[in-house]
Amino acid sequence: MEQSSIWAVHPKRIINSGTNFNDEMLLSADVKYTWAGPINSKLYSESLNNLSKVTEANLARLERVRSAPQTVYYKTPEQIFMQSSWADYSHMFAPKSSIGRSNDGDSSSVSSVSGASNFCYLCSTLEEHRSHMKVPKKLKVNQQPRIKYIAPPPKVRTKMIEEEPVEKLDNVYRIVVWTGDQPGSTTDANVFVTIKGDKNILYKKRLCRGSVNNKFCFCQGSKEIFYLKSPTLGNLEFLTIEHDGEEERHSWYCEKIEVTCMKTHNKWIFICQNWLSRHKGDFLTSRDLVAGHLKNQIEEYEVVVNTGKKKFAGTDARVFVTFIGTDGRSPKIELTAARAGVKKDVTLFERNSEDRFKVKFRNVGEIKKLRIEHDNSGMAPGWFLNRVLVQNIRDPKDIYYFILNGWISKDVGEGLLYREINAKRILAPEVKKGKEILYEVQVRTGNVKFAGTDANVYIMIEGTKGRTKKLILDDAKNNFEKGMTDKFKVKAFDTGSIKSIYIGHDNSGPGAGWFCEDVTVRKFLTEEEQNDFLRKLKLKTRPKDKHKKTLSQKLRARSSSRQRDDQSDTDSLSESDEDSVSVGSYKDVFNVDGKPVKTPLYEEYYFVCKNWIALDEKDGLLERELHPKSKSIHFQDLK
Repeated sequence: MEQSSIWAVHPKRIINSGTNFNDEMLLSADVKYTWAGPINSKLYSESLNNLSKVTEANLARLERVRSAPQTVYYKTPEQIFMQSSWADYSHMFAPKSSIGRSNDGDSSSVSSVSGASNFCYLCSTLEEHRSHMKVPKKLKVNQQPRIKYIAPPPKVRTKMIEEEPVEKLDNVYRIVVWTGDQPGSTTDANVFVTIKGDKNILYKKRLCRGSVNNKFCFCQGSKEIFYLKSPTLGNLEFLTIEHDGEEERHSWYCEKIEVTCMKTHNKWIFICQNWLSRHKGDFLTSRDLVAGHLKNQIEEYEVVVNTGKKKFAGTDARVFVTFIGTDGRSPKIELTAARAGVKKDVTLFERNSEDRFKVKFRNVGEIKKLRIEHDNSGMAPGWFLNRVLVQNIRDPKDIYYFILNGWISKDVGEGLLYREINAKRILAPEVKKGKEILYEVQVRTGNVKFAGTDANVYIMIEGTKGRTKKLILDDAKNNFEKGMTDKFKVKAFDTGSIKSIYIGHDNSGPGAGWFCEDVTVRKFLTEEEQNDFLRKLKLKTRPKDKHKKTLSQKLRARSSSRQRDDQSDTDSLSESDEDSVSVGSYKDVFNVDGKPVKTPLYEEYYFVCKNWIALDEKDGLLERELHPKSKSIHFQDLK
């Protein structure tokens, strides 16, 4: 419809700037009243005006229906069908003719429920509107499950809890305390000492005898001696002496303190000469003392030199020794006739001889090495040294052994005129009695040029019980050839757990030099040693509750029964000590009932040499001491 056909008469302004607005002007004859309110019919077309008239008549009819009394009667199908004649969708309400055919007295019918809604087009299509107004359900999308967000923990710096180190008490210190002779200097308070060295600290220790709870009294003018276990402190710097007494009777006058290291025999003096009291002196019960004087104690040793039995083993040269210890080294000391206590014309260091000397030097602590040398002077300077023994004259139990069994000569090996020999505190004696056991020795010769030898090779086995004699390694074969491995079975007395071996030869025959690669020694166990080992192992593996067995133990027992055969088992594990029995090291040794199903057969020790045993090679030694690189125990099944 065009815009010009909408208006029958163009609307005029009811209110203008020159006219005052009032209700009489608004309520003129052209205003019609409809259900939507008063409408000026002149503003719209004729069809809309007719609609307004129909609407006005319908409102009047509805008002009559509301005011009429309601009746209940039976509705025929015709009356129900009459709703279709009302549905004239060209108007907003039904025509009058259809309303006339209806029963005005009906209080309720199919189409008359609540007044004006009987004829409302919008209400007649309510269900359709509802269906249009429905919001379609969203299709479910198969999404991955959401990952729950877990907030990270806050970054808070936690204080690291440091485990207190376990002190290694590997030394003993002798502490001598002098109490002054002043009146009232006796105390029965608890006295403590703290010592600081350049290597470590001995923390606060009480000076007492017996239990730390026992009372101890420092009497006037007394000298008390204590021994304290401590880590090695090195050179002492400070000492703190204190007590916990608060009463006047606890007053104590300390004169001085002397500290001696029992390993090195070094001594330190700490001068106090003051009161430790709350009632005398400066009222202090603690004193920090400085090591005011270090006693460089002169030690006297007896040096016993044993020359070998080899041909031309003696020497005419001048011999010197130097002792190297934990706290320094001594000066070079010549071993002369005067130190030996003999006349000058007496010849020293003769073949198969033993010479004794007395030497003095400042204490160097525990002696670790001996450097022995000569100046290659004289007609026959070459010297075959067997061993040197050094003994402290003041403390005869303080003994050091230095084993060489080699030449010190310019014509031997690399031509060195000195040797540095490591100290041994205990020299194992030769085992000459007991039960002989079987040893199996496997020797591997190196694969270097001229590695083989035709000399007589021997071995000495040293253990916890002592050492064997020289065991010659020989059989009908041509042994110790380049790159070859030779096995020998020898019988000797039981030396206990093997600590070291000595392997060498007599340098006989042409081309006697020999390059030894490694040595393996198998020590077959006696029945007593087997039973002792199993007893210790059983004590270690016994469960806390003997009536309960864990699943792992049952599985071990089943595996044991399946894997049992007639051949020896090669289950071996490294051990550092004979008595160190680890529960997990030896599987399937016992069954579920605790009875042994395997028994140890032999201990195997592996030694690495990789060096020449020859006069004309390297250091010219004809014997070498080897220490085990590894140890293992091999088992066999019980039949």
